This record gives sequence, C-alpha cells and structure tokens, in this order.
Amino acid sequence: MKLALAHYSSPTDISGVTTWFQKLAVRLHSDGVNLAVYLHHFGENPNEASILPFLKDGGVPVEVVARRGSLRADILQTLGFLDRYRPTLFLPQCLNAHYFAAAIAGKQGVPWALTMHSDDPDYWAIAEARPPESFGGKLVCVSEHIADLATRRRFALDPIVIPYGVEIPDRKAAVNCRSFRVAYCGRLVETQKRMSLVMATLIEACRSCSRIVATVIGDGPSLTSCQQAVAMAGLAQRITFTGRLGPQEVKNELLTSQAILLMSDFEGLPVALLEAMAVGVVPVVRAIASGIPELVLHERTGLLVDDQPVNAASALVRLAGDSRLWECCSQAGRALVLQRYSEEACYQRWLSVVHELDGRSTARYPLRIPWRLAVPEGDRRFTAGYPPYRPPWLRVAVRLKNRLRMAARVVLRK
Repeated sequence: MKLALAHYSSPTDISGVTTWFQKLAVRLHSDGVNLAVYLHHFGENPNEASILPFLKDGGVPVEVVARRGSLRADILQTLGFLDRYRPTLFLPQCLNAHYFAAAIAGKQGVPWALTMHSDDPDYWAIAEARPPESFGGKLVCVSEHIADLATRRRFALDPIVIPYGVEIPDRKAAVNCRSFRVAYCGRLVETQKRMSLVMATLIEACRSCSRIVATVIGDGPSLTSCQQAVAMAGLAQRITFTGRLGPQEVKNELLTSQAILLMSDFEGLPVALLEAMAVGVVPVVRAIASGIPELVLHERTGLLVDDQPVNAASALVRLAGDSRLWECCSQAGRALVLQRYSEEACYQRWLSVVHELDGRSTARYPLRIPWRLAVPEGDRRFTAGYPPYRPPWLRVAVRLKNRLRMAARVVLRK
C-alpha cells in the first residue's frame, strides 16, 4: 500500500475538516501506513501552512505547493505529485483541482474517494461533474442525510457513511450556579456559519438573562463586525473573543461552558459540535437538513431552533434556567457521541475503506495526461478564486487586436 492524501492549507485555517484530516494522516502514519500528504497552499509562503507543524511532528512526509493561476494548472500540478509519489490509492479533500486530478488517475487504475464533508453546493457540483463511481472511486459521506441525497440524485449507488470521530475525555462540563456560559466555536464567516445570526442571538440572550455570558472561539473575516456589534450593545464584558486556539485550548474552553450555539445555513457533521457534546456541553443549534438532526434530538440531546435570533436566545435562556433539562441533555448527548462517534470507531471505518480501495488498485505510472483535460474553466462553481477564464480564441483575438493597434500607431507616426 502507498497512500496519497491531499488537502488545502493556509496560515490561519481552523476548519473542522482540517482538524479531522491532520489527525487521520498522523494516525495512519503511526499505524504503519506508507503515505504522503500533498498540501495546496493559499498564501504567499507555503511554509506558513497552519497544519504543517502538526503533520511534521507526527513524522508525516509533506509536500506543500503554492496555488497556481488556473484550475487547469493546479490539476496538472496535482497529477505531477501523483506521478512523483506513485501511490496505489488517493484520498483528495476539498479542492476541485484534486478531485479532477483524482478522476483522471482513477480512470487509470488509481482508486480514490470523494469525501462529502457537508451539504455545501460545491460538493454537489463536483459530485455531479465527476461522480466517483464512474471514475474509479467511491463516495464517502459524513452523515446519513448526505448519503441519502447522493443516492437519490444518482451521484452514487453505494455511498459509504463515515462520520467524524472525536476523543471522549474523562472530564465533562458541569452546571455553574453563578453563570451560564455559551460557546461558539468555528470560523467567523457569514457564508455558511451566519455569524450575524450568532451574534444577534448571543446579544439577545445576554440581555434576557443576567447569568448568561458567551465565548466566541475562532477567527475569520467577520471578527471585526462581530466585535463591533458586541461593543455597540455594551456587552464587551460578557461576550468575549479568544481568537484562534489550539485543540487542547479549545477543549479547556468547552469544559467551562454549558451550551454551544450554531446557526449555520448548511453543515455536514460539525466537529465543534461533536467535541462539545463529548464533554457534556449542550447544543442549541439551527434545525437544518444535515447530519445535525442525527446528532441533536430535540429536548433529548439538545435543543433545535429556527433561524430567528430571538427564538434561539429564548432556547438558551430556557436551558440556563432549567438545570434538570440541561443535565438530561448533557448526559444523553455525551452517551450518544460515545456510542456512535468515537474517534477509534470512525478511524477503523476509514482504515477499512483504505484497505478496500488499495485492494482494487491497478495503478501504472507515469500517468497519461489527456491532451484535452475537459476542465470547466468557464464554470465559476469550479473556478472560484481563480482569475476569470478567457478561452484561447479570445486570448488570440486580444493579442491580434493589440498588434493591429501598435501597427496603426506606427503608420500614423509616418
């Protein structure tokens, strides 16, 4: 077996997917799996990749490259890595360039897996464009909900469900008679995470109940607007921001909390939610079609709310005032995570998939690079973040126009 993994990196990435990915890579390596990690870096200096120290400390071989100027260039760059490393199977994550490269390699005997980490429209777009079962791969979903949708949309006949697994610490959160601490943990962004709703909920909850305080764990583009909203509400002493924290620091913060709040538009199976429930923190989360209802059973393992901040705040106030409800949800939620979402159980399922894919491998190198990659360069679902695509005929026309303009100037001078 020779496993290649691919992911993205940035100087400040704190996503749940990244947390899961780095743990999986280190665990596989420590268990003797021959592997290498390929990181596609967003930033000027690839050595500033946030997960690089963790992987290197775990002894994992890593190759970091900078993002190129087009989707096509990044696909070719990924294929170049596969040709150098020559894996028997490939587990790409999150980036379209990796998935398109995997589909090319999959047609040449390199088994791969497309992992759908959430209900993000980007995942559905790539699953439609390159259904893995048609390109030598498998579809892996983090929740039953996503697997069911993939089957109904005919993107896969036999998807595999492997939720994220988390460590179950011996210590757990407890009721605090003086205060009721609410945590938000994750990226501070409006798209998907809806930080405007999170902040409106926390502000309303603090105004409605003097015992409620809040801690916002994480970083992102919405940090400044969140801080401004809190300052304008006069609640800077009760709603605090920690910035980006390491895994152990996050656990320490959760252990001092009683509830965790999530108001996202879409999710898969949030790692932050699993980690919170693993220590007995009770979730108050928006009831969206995702893996969340598989984890949060209303009034049994947490409280489900709608997208109205006043209603979410009322749920937090209710939980703060009802210690019996909190204790029941805390114990049941922790038990559910222990039963279905332990780190060890989910890791063993991934290990099984790795061995299954490796057993199907007929990889031969070097890979044949198609003369035409059939890359949808003009489709912004796949090329977001790249410069706008200009087809070859347009580039030729622009060059011809510039030459004619220069020739005209020469004629006018004469």
